[in-house]
Amino acid sequence: MFSKFLNETNKIIKPLFIIHTGDIVDADNGRAQNLEEWQNYNKTLSENKINSSFYVDLVGNHDGSEDPHYSYFINYSITGSEYKTTQISFNHSFSFGNYAFIGINTAKDSYDNLFDFAFGGFLNTEELDWYENELENYKDYDNIFVFGHHPPLFPPYYRIISNLSSTGKTFYDLNKDYHVNYYFCGHIHSNYIQKNDGLNTIITDNFDDKNGTYRIVVIDDNQLSTSIEFIGKWPQGLIISPPSLNFYDSQFKIDLEKIHVLAWDPKGIVSIEWSVYFESGKQFTSWTSLQRNHESELLWEGDFCKDLSYENNYIVKVKIEGNSGQIIREIIFNVPMNINYELIYIILTALVIGIIAMPIIIIILYPKEILKKKNKL
Repeated sequence: MFSKFLNETNKIIKPLFIIHTGDIVDADNGRAQNLEEWQNYNKTLSENKINSSFYVDLVGNHDGSEDPHYSYFINYSITGSEYKTTQISFNHSFSFGNYAFIGINTAKDSYDNLFDFAFGGFLNTEELDWYENELENYKDYDNIFVFGHHPPLFPPYYRIISNLSSTGKTFYDLNKDYHVNYYFCGHIHSNYIQKNDGLNTIITDNFDDKNGTYRIVVIDDNQLSTSIEFIGKWPQGLIISPPSLNFYDSQFKIDLEKIHVLAWDPKGIVSIEWSVYFESGKQFTSWTSLQRNHESELLWEGDFCKDLSYENNYIVKVKIEGNSGQIIREIIFNVPMNINYELIYIILTALVIGIIAMPIIIIILYPKEILKKKNKL
């Protein structure tokens, strides 16, 4: 299943890069590292021509158990073997904005008991100092996206236990101080979106031979959109504008003249239609066709409805018809007051996957090649 994702799904989605957020291996359910598992992982990446130019992998609790120096990760993962590190950051710049991506190591240095192993993440002072330094480097960027294995706070058990940095800050303090908006992770084997103190935590289900789940994430006009997809099930797609109420960022103005949809089908997309519904379920607008954008075969767009009332919630639906089948996707949308009718957008697509509890994140950015800055811990 993982090889199919790398060889087929990856080529259809065409991401800019992939971020794997941990639990690369099972390690005998955390009891001991298994060399064969690591060799198979490394072989699968090699056979599918996956390299550090577009693939980043991070440490999960299974990957570091009984291996305090992360020697297996360093020798057999992409990030470890290429950069000899368990934490990493890079950035991408456009004419209208800059984006930073930071991957942290939340796997604990040691586990006192099975309960700690199964549930808790941990950041020590050295890791927090590195994280704070990266945040300082990127403090003037438009958005900072952080990736780790464990959710920061998911009651009653899952959490990241944070020491203090040398400046006396916890992980949570640093996120507030540097206005980190998005954190992507896995670990709990569930799809979940959580907002706590301004931090959007986006959790993705595990990816295995029975459950090839992944998440597509897109940024359009500095607004984030996301959908859950499954290996081999087509078509796939999501509404990227207007923004979902879940992720609307009021610091950026949005364009409401157009509706934008990204869609994929290896056999081709036939048509896409959209409609708006009241929250009650009553249809507000008739189904209307979108047109393929002449500059991108993945992007469909059309004129959006201008008769929506400010501060009211609506359901925006799209019907994606491909040669492989049909899907309907929807978001809840609230009409804000700060609307921008000059459209400048860039698409960043992130694919988040979990193997065991591993979320891998694939990001597509247009039009420039990715600019990477690697940092050793």
